[in-house]
Amino acid sequence: MKKHRILILFSLSVFVPTGHAELDYAPYAELLSRYVEADGVRYAAWAKDAGDRATLKKFLNDAAGVDVSSLDRQAQTAFYINLYNASMLQAVFEHWPIDSVKEIGPEPFSIFKKAFIEQGKRRLSLDEVEKGILLEEYFDPRIHFAVNCASESCPPLRAEPFVGGRLQLQLEAQTRKFAESARAARVDPVEKSVAYSELFKWYAGDFPGDSPVGYLNRYRAAPLPADFKTEWIPYDWSLNVAE
Repeated sequence: MKKHRILILFSLSVFVPTGHAELDYAPYAELLSRYVEADGVRYAAWAKDAGDRATLKKFLNDAAGVDVSSLDRQAQTAFYINLYNASMLQAVFEHWPIDSVKEIGPEPFSIFKKAFIEQGKRRLSLDEVEKGILLEEYFDPRIHFAVNCASESCPPLRAEPFVGGRLQLQLEAQTRKFAESARAARVDPVEKSVAYSELFKWYAGDFPGDSPVGYLNRYRAAPLPADFKTEWIPYDWSLNVAE
């Protein structure tokens, strides 16, 4: 294991108070450190390890018992981001092998609608966690770059859990990483156009201005041209497998 990844584990060995127990982020942090790369997730290696699959499942079982109301707002936001990401990973492994999350369920995108996530006395869907909770109760445009839909065009999965005490720094880092990538924007100087991730089209109301350029330029070292025409990058729903 790389040295910087070992340091991550120590920094994330925190405990979140729950109703009857404590949620330990350290095992989940170790899984992310082991299997998440800059270009995706090493799903095949993870799927082969029964112990690590069990660790992820236990993490979600423990998360189901968390009394979210006992946490401060930053910790609540971090909790729901982690819940979304870990649940998406679990869904992939429960249907492994797959080439896309669109394959899960009776029709494309069924996985986002199915209420399979247990939390407290609720059963939630991925859409409910993201759109009904995170983007309603804890709205922050940067959340779009923290939740991961296990797909190539999605902002990358962070190789560590989100934690309340570092949430703002983590969200800033995630947003900057995405903004600088070709997943967010691609400039065509000949056509004088910028193609943006369809994420900005689907959630246009969550970002200021008529074009994503203003928002993205806050996080880019090299600004995108503001006077180029706007186009969209077709969303790639292929599984975000690390090469």
